[in-house]
Amino acid sequence: MTVYVETDFLLALAKDTDWLQGSAEDAIVEYDIETSPFSYLELLLARERYEFDYVPLVANLLELVPVRNEEEKQIVLKAVNYYDEGMTPLDAFHAATAETRGMDVLSSEKDYEDIEVERVPLEPNDEE
Repeated sequence: MTVYVETDFLLALAKDTDWLQGSAEDAIVEYDIETSPFSYLELLLARERYEFDYVPLVANLLELVPVRNEEEKQIVLKAVNYYDEGMTPLDAFHAATAETRGMDVLSSEKDYEDIEVERVPLEPNDEE
């Protein structure tokens, strides 16, 4: 049986100690497990509360707790890279999603100009 897991499951595996850790480890054996990029986004958001080395952690967790398909996996991996380069978790996931889907980003966020994603300015043109 395939079950969807969310961020508390990832945190139980990521933290050194967690009251749900044993249950999460047992579930990996008992079920086919799947999650979404949103769970990995939330994991990055929680990073400020729980200090962990997130780059190897996410790579390892993706093996244990996969996302639905290769496109979603690429979004997570690219987002972690953008986050590591200094983007906020949310902007990193937006950038990774746009890049993976081959799209530009319509945004006022200037951080997109420093990465592989093309930014279409949302802010008004001064000439108008």
